[in-house]
Amino acid sequence: MEPQEMAKILGIPLFQTPFFLPQYPDGEWGQWRLSHMTTGIDHGYYTRQWFINNMPVLLRRNPQQPKAWDTWMSLTPHEIESQELGCRFARGHTVVMGLGMGWIALNMALNPAVNQITVIERDPEVIALFDFAKLLEQVPPEVRKKLRVVEADALDWQPRQAVDFLFADIWRDLAEANALPEVRCMQQHVNAKEVYYWGQELALHSAFRRRFGYEIPLAFQSLQQCTQQEIKLPLLLPRAQDPDYLVRIEEVVKNRLTRRLPVEVPAS
Repeated sequence: MEPQEMAKILGIPLFQTPFFLPQYPDGEWGQWRLSHMTTGIDHGYYTRQWFINNMPVLLRRNPQQPKAWDTWMSLTPHEIESQELGCRFARGHTVVMGLGMGWIALNMALNPAVNQITVIERDPEVIALFDFAKLLEQVPPEVRKKLRVVEADALDWQPRQAVDFLFADIWRDLAEANALPEVRCMQQHVNAKEVYYWGQELALHSAFRRRFGYEIPLAFQSLQQCTQQEIKLPLLLPRAQDPDYLVRIEEVVKNRLTRRLPVEVPAS
């Protein structure tokens, strides 16, 4: 049965995205494996359920159980929605902390507002897997020239030129307590004009509620105060370009509460 027919029978929309999704081969490199899901249902980051088909997955061998593999990343609706602002608002010289499956770096390179992308990845096997998958060959040469991958630790690396946009995603799970301090550490070295990191919506929501309570609706001006006084990062807050961002922050929290996932990010 075709995915469209199955999605229709289930009454769940088939996931589609305007972003470029590379073709990934199945294969292993060291402790990492590329594979594909067959069919299934996934929850979006700020949307509801989607029917998915043939989604690529990045797995890592479990050190305690060598025959078991843990999912580290997958191009599911949740993953794409939780990173899409990075693709949309990257500009100038963009630094990406964490190569992962490489899809976000490629989509940033496809953004005409970006002229250079530096990807920082500390695991040489992840870089080798990126090369093995031949992802750069799937984009035009002029896009390919924008991107370079540097083997280094995201918490130590320092640029040799000014950085306009910093995107950070080096964590396996959302709402990790150490995410915000680690982004601050990166920014201290990078000094980017603007920062967006994976799961920042949860940090923004938590900071806002601590400061203003649960009765007051989210507002851009108040969120700006939170970023300056509590989060202490020049976070991306797309007020003019994306007025629905506040609604999506609330939807992210609702989705996670429904699924009984953590939503609070502690102050630090």
